[in-house]
Amino acid sequence: MKTIFSVLLFVSLFAGAQDKKHREHRAHSHGHAELSIAIDSLVGQLEFKSPAESIVGFEHKAKSDKDVQRLTTAKVDFETNISKYVQFDSSLGCKFEKKSIEMVSDASDDHHADFVARFDVTCAKPLQGTTILFDFTSVKKLKNIDATILAGELQLKAEIRKKKTTLEIK
Repeated sequence: MKTIFSVLLFVSLFAGAQDKKHREHRAHSHGHAELSIAIDSLVGQLEFKSPAESIVGFEHKAKSDKDVQRLTTAKVDFETNISKYVQFDSSLGCKFEKKSIEMVSDASDDHHADFVARFDVTCAKPLQGTTILFDFTSVKKLKNIDATILAGELQLKAEIRKKKTTLEIK
C-alpha cells in the first residue's frame, strides 16, 4: 500500500511540475476534476479532487446550517455513488472503502476550496484485460475529469467529458 501511495504522490508531483502558468490556471478550474486510481495486484487507492463549487455548490467554509447541510449531502452522495461513478468490470468483485471525504482549503484562502475524496479499492481479480466505466453524468456542474490509472505495470490517462466513458485496461 505504501508503494501505491508513493506512486500516486509521484504522479501528483510530476503533474505539478508542469508550466507554472498552466498549473495555476488548472489548479482551480470550476467544472474540472482530477481522478487518480492506483492498484497494485488486488488492492489500491482512488483519489478524486475538484473545486468544491463543482460538487458542493460553494467553496467557502461551511458556516450556515444550509451550507453544512449541502456539504453533508455532497459527501454522502459521493460516498454512496462512487461505485456508479467508477465502475470496474463486475467480474472483478471490486469494493470501495471510504478513507476520507472533505473540503480542503489553503489556510490563507477561504474562497477557493477543493472537494477531495479518497477510497481504498480491493478487487478479487486483477484489472488487466478488463474495462472501467466512468459515469459522472449525474454531477451536473462537472464538465471534464483528467483520469490517471496505474494498474500493475500499466499507466493510462483518460479525459472524461460530460458523458459515460469506458477505458480499456491493457
